[in-house]
Amino acid sequence: MQLGGIDTNLVISLQALLHERNVTRAAKRVGLGQSSMSHALGRLRAHFDDPLLVPVGRHLVLTERAKALVAPVAEAIAKLEGVFLHQERFDPATSQRVFRIASTDNLGLYILPRLMPLLAKEAPGVDIRVRQLDTDWMVPLQNGDFDLKLGRKYRVPDRLHSQDLFEEQFACVVAEHHPAAKSRKLGIRQYSELRHVAVSTTIEPALTFADVVLARHGLGRRVVLTVPHFLVAPFVVASSDLALTASERLLAPFVRHLRLELLRLPMKLESYKLTQVWAQRSQDDQGHAWLRGMILRVSKSR
Repeated sequence: MQLGGIDTNLVISLQALLHERNVTRAAKRVGLGQSSMSHALGRLRAHFDDPLLVPVGRHLVLTERAKALVAPVAEAIAKLEGVFLHQERFDPATSQRVFRIASTDNLGLYILPRLMPLLAKEAPGVDIRVRQLDTDWMVPLQNGDFDLKLGRKYRVPDRLHSQDLFEEQFACVVAEHHPAAKSRKLGIRQYSELRHVAVSTTIEPALTFADVVLARHGLGRRVVLTVPHFLVAPFVVASSDLALTASERLLAPFVRHLRLELLRLPMKLESYKLTQVWAQRSQDDQGHAWLRGMILRVSKSR
């Protein structure tokens, strides 16, 4: 053991500093005075031989060494809590726990309408908080800012766990009054000549599977409009001459209600999987395991 000369209480201060990136807020988080937290930061800097937090303008940012500590510190805290805190068996029928999820809007559209009726029956005291999924979601997930990530499948580091929910296929929709609606089946050149709306988190449309396949045939498409959210695009299609290529599962609820016409794509596009991802600190938590089971359950329902 090499912990004899280390004040293990510092791990609490370290987690607060890594999370808050502010000495005053970190002190309030753990119930210390600001001077005590400043002293703790000085001891941590000396121990790691690294400043950990450095000023950039009016804010403090984490050094690379500090970023590397975020996940192991969160895991260490979770394990210490597991040792010293008495954990009652999770009972969904009586629990009043709050779970925080980061999700893409298309997966939220499919999961949440199926999940919430089940919670009302089986776990009426459990609350769900859903936030937008950011591109840099891995560190906040490991740090405990939220409990579960729902979205497209990516390779994740060893400190994260992933479970496939379902596989997505692509389809194309146009308004029922669109000229292409009469044919229902497009040729690849006809598809490329449509006016398209694309979902993209950037101003310029991101390269998609459809663009890659069209390029192989020496073709391209014109994206007339980009929108940042999947839920906006079907309504735009319903009132315009634009075409939308997206997940068939996402488009299905809108086809009848918005009077859209579902077109068969003239080329095969690679499918993709949607997953739920969680941190190592949540792996053995009974409540978290229950939530993952509920989401898997509703993802398999029709």
